[in-house]
Amino acid sequence: MIQFKNYEKLEVSFSEGINIFTGNNGQGKTNLLDAIYLLCMTKSYFQYSEKNLILFDHDFFRVKGIFVKNGSRITIDCKYRLPNNKSFQKDDKEIRKYADYIGSLPVVMITPADIQLIEEGSEERRRFLDVSLCQVDPFYTESLTKYNKFLKHRNSLLKSMNQQQSSENNLLDIYDQEMARLSVIITEYRQRFVSEITGLYENLYSELSGGVEKVTMMYRPDTSGTQEDFINMFRQNLRKDILLERTTHGVHRDDVEFVLDTMPVRKIGSQGQIKSTIFAAKLSQYQWLRHATHTKPILLLDDIFDKLDHDRVTNLMKIIDSDIYGQIFITDTYRERVRSILPALRKPSLSFSIQQGRLNHYE
Repeated sequence: MIQFKNYEKLEVSFSEGINIFTGNNGQGKTNLLDAIYLLCMTKSYFQYSEKNLILFDHDFFRVKGIFVKNGSRITIDCKYRLPNNKSFQKDDKEIRKYADYIGSLPVVMITPADIQLIEEGSEERRRFLDVSLCQVDPFYTESLTKYNKFLKHRNSLLKSMNQQQSSENNLLDIYDQEMARLSVIITEYRQRFVSEITGLYENLYSELSGGVEKVTMMYRPDTSGTQEDFINMFRQNLRKDILLERTTHGVHRDDVEFVLDTMPVRKIGSQGQIKSTIFAAKLSQYQWLRHATHTKPILLLDDIFDKLDHDRVTNLMKIIDSDIYGQIFITDTYRERVRSILPALRKPSLSFSIQQGRLNHYE
């Protein structure tokens, strides 16, 4: 890669098993994982604008990766130049429809920022649903993209109706009809996904925690039902929507609840229980993707050992060192901790130290 984040230039080959990167904070460990995520998902994991991915005082970046999937080599090349010129190529052919590409190289990333999955609002939990489903079904991706566009148009129209005291009922009806149609599709996909992943989540949490706690996952749709039900919901809330200049109800307000012994984890969970919830959710996402895509996703684990007790670290490493998991990338700030982990691993591994965007291999 060239001029990506704090990397001037980097070319490196990785192990097909476990790759571990150590170094102090701010040296580029997370940036390296984000570059891999970018090639798989066409955008940064951290929702950065592409212009914020460019090395300071430069005007472009390039990230290129060669992947091996089911014995075949796939070359992905991402280029971005200011002010807003982005291109993606797969085997030297331009990718014009990202929805059809996403999922070709399934990926799951776990970072300290995932604490938002528990402690923040519903947006992060919807993102968990959508990132999973978009890697499996382009139709879902297309439906979600269309819904978000109509939502943006509807909110703009509501703002105009409030500020100008105007009536745009015909246009509003069109938006409501289309959003209701798409809402039924999105809700059905999300409901099925949570139903399928819940058993995986419960089993993985048990493995991580030693089986002493009972957990589950629940889908909490803001509204559900037929297309007519969604249309009625939009109409019933129209006066409030106009006053607030935004659509107050719909699938863009859906939520997922992680439950621990009948209570939400976000309300009663300890730090260890919250960490276990995040890992179990993301690893269940991994196993669901593996089954749905018939491919072992890439697993990116960023600074996951921080504030995790020894037993949970041991249980986590046992899980990901199994044959279920393929190529894994792990970052950590302490080389000594990594040295203590390596001898117990069955998978082949490589270890690197990172300092100011430079990699050094070490045994």
